[in-house]
Amino acid sequence: MKRFLGKYWEILLIIGLSLATAWPLFVPGYFSHHDDLHVMRIFEMRKCFSDFQIPCRWVPDMGYGNGYPVFNFYGVFPYYLGAIASYVLGFVGAAKFLFLVPLILGGIGMYLLAKELFGRVPGLVGSILYIFAPYRALDTYVRGAIGESFALALIPFVFYFGLRKNFLGFTLSLFVFLTSHNIMTLIFTPLIIIWAISKNMIRPLILGFGLASFFLLPAFFEKNLVQTESLTRAELDFRAQFVKVSQLFTDRSWNYSGSAPLSNNTISYQIGWPHWWLVILSAMALLFGKKNKYILHSTFFVLLFAFGIFMTHNKSGFIWEQFEILSFVQFPWRFLSIAIFFGSLLGACFLSYFKNKHLYLLAITFSLLAIIFNWQYFRPEHFYKDVTDEIKLTGTSFIDQQKGSLLDYLPKTALEPREVASKLDNFVNKSNSWELKISVDGKTMVEVPVFDFPGWTVFIDDKKSSHSNKNVLGRISFSVPPGEHVATGKFLNTPIRALGNSITIISLLILGFIYVKKR
Repeated sequence: MKRFLGKYWEILLIIGLSLATAWPLFVPGYFSHHDDLHVMRIFEMRKCFSDFQIPCRWVPDMGYGNGYPVFNFYGVFPYYLGAIASYVLGFVGAAKFLFLVPLILGGIGMYLLAKELFGRVPGLVGSILYIFAPYRALDTYVRGAIGESFALALIPFVFYFGLRKNFLGFTLSLFVFLTSHNIMTLIFTPLIIIWAISKNMIRPLILGFGLASFFLLPAFFEKNLVQTESLTRAELDFRAQFVKVSQLFTDRSWNYSGSAPLSNNTISYQIGWPHWWLVILSAMALLFGKKNKYILHSTFFVLLFAFGIFMTHNKSGFIWEQFEILSFVQFPWRFLSIAIFFGSLLGACFLSYFKNKHLYLLAITFSLLAIIFNWQYFRPEHFYKDVTDEIKLTGTSFIDQQKGSLLDYLPKTALEPREVASKLDNFVNKSNSWELKISVDGKTMVEVPVFDFPGWTVFIDDKKSSHSNKNVLGRISFSVPPGEHVATGKFLNTPIRALGNSITIISLLILGFIYVKKR
């Protein structure tokens, strides 16, 4: 035991500190956050499992009961994990588990990366800085951004395995990262490519993208099939979301409201204390201190930290205007993800200039400062101790979740419904199919409560039939002749989805072959 503790005490300390930031997850019930749809998404993913819709793309209950293609576009990996966990923990428990996992993994990943670059003690400080970065508390307990939290926890592993030239680790960590959060993929992919090229990791880079193709290809090439303009409307327009310098560096206020940078009633956009202090000290050591073997990495990190901060401010507006795809980032302050990642590494870099007692003194000092200054942010605004699966997934609570984020992935041909879809007699609705038994006296146009979307195919008595969406809401409608019939709908793959699935399968076979060959 003594030998074990001596070898792994840093990891154990990191896990302990991470669990300390996760204490609200162990309180009975649930807690308040902006994106309160995680239980619903896990519930819907479980339906995909039951219906063997793998990969999951369409869900039947959201879209105000009309269904919509949320997992064709929204980061899926956390919800696959959550659906598996729900068999043991239940749906609310699985959602809390998804909040817990990145809180622990982030610190471990940052320690491994920073230790590899700068040594054990600096690596530990870099990890503690990352664990207690205010932006991570914001993602967890204010915004409830599970996908983004996963991405921030995984990016240190991607860089670490790239640095170690670990083929399997880099491929798999990149795959999970790419399928966790679209915006973080957009922000970090150029940096990952640069890192992979510099470390001669091109083949695992390609393979990682190949594994994620089942999700990436439809998410990008089919975005024109949904009303994406809703993702950049009004308060989601990046022009309304630039932050002030004081909000980044000196403003320590903490609020649980939405994002409104020009208002006093807004969330926090701070980099964190002592995080940015250490960045300045690291930059000064780089310029005026004794040069060391980390000069190339630390220079790269300083430049990227500065770039991340610059992109949050309106002075970067010309870049945002130049690249249209950046509009989907929505909030310029999301570039704080780059700032806290490279800021934590620069904190470790600064400590690498010291040795012996000075190193340990500074390590203890800055670690304690990071904990003391930021501990209070790791808590939600409200606890709801009586929330259970039954309460969350029945009645008005279930209906509220059905209409949640309705406009985000509404099909182009659909109109926003004003009430939950009515149920039809003899209608069975699953995640990838539906069935309706119907008897009519004459030729009749039938409308089912399912939004039309490319992939939906209608069969009348097992024979393929044409259908339309030319009705009020853009739902599936079709004509049936007189008599008794069984109408079915099947959600099939489009060519781009089939291509993405095929590339993923081929990539998986290649990875398996490489692994077996190396063994």
